[in-house]
Amino acid sequence: MKKLILSLLFVAGWLVQSAAAQDPLKVAPQAYQREFENEWVMVTRVHYGPREKIPEHFHTERSSAYVYLNDGGPIIFKHIDLPYANVTRQATKAGSFRVYHGLKEVHAVENPTETPSDFLRVEFKTEVVNAGSLRGKFFREEVPAGENLSKVQFENEQVRITRLVIAPRGKLEVATDANMPALFVALAPAQVQARSAKGKAAKLTLALGKTHWLNVSQAQQWTNTSDGATELLRFDFKTKPVAVTAAAHEHKHND
Repeated sequence: MKKLILSLLFVAGWLVQSAAAQDPLKVAPQAYQREFENEWVMVTRVHYGPREKIPEHFHTERSSAYVYLNDGGPIIFKHIDLPYANVTRQATKAGSFRVYHGLKEVHAVENPTETPSDFLRVEFKTEVVNAGSLRGKFFREEVPAGENLSKVQFENEQVRITRLVIAPRGKLEVATDANMPALFVALAPAQVQARSAKGKAAKLTLALGKTHWLNVSQAQQWTNTSDGATELLRFDFKTKPVAVTAAAHEHKHND
């Protein structure tokens, strides 16, 4: 009996150590850094340097959006014990994003060029509904000078993603309902004055890729106080948070 208990403790310890060894935040902290997290969402900032090779690690099983912060080159994902082996993600455009459902896999990463790749992985920690609809790439819109933009670029039962542009010195009404908080991601440096319905004002200064969280039942007027357009992505979470997302589907995928 004692021998069995010791064996079980050894296996449990090995599993914990193995999981930690393949956590990307621990395997490659220079490449993966947690930007923001709460019960609804986790945002990881990813940087693949020129010619960098990242050891094998777990890929998230949560449905996610990938928000590209620069014009990045192709990236090779080397999958472990999967039939699709090496997959190359094509070059990316700054300001674009891609959505994809979660899946379980382990991969190593290689940047074969001198061009770095910078992006955010926005993981949805909410109930999964219609995961198969989470696919597609979405790009910047042409916006006439001096005009605002508020355009939904993706929506399903789980999440809505809206592209926002606030003209220089322009104003935009921003509100969340009683059940859906929102995450905002800056696609360019932003300086915004956020004024609540009660008249209280706060200054938001967001660097490229930084985030801002707006809880439920909030209403604000945002004023762009800079001389350049402010561009953001807004994520509205339509389902409730869960501790563990639904089982991932195993399909071909790369960041």
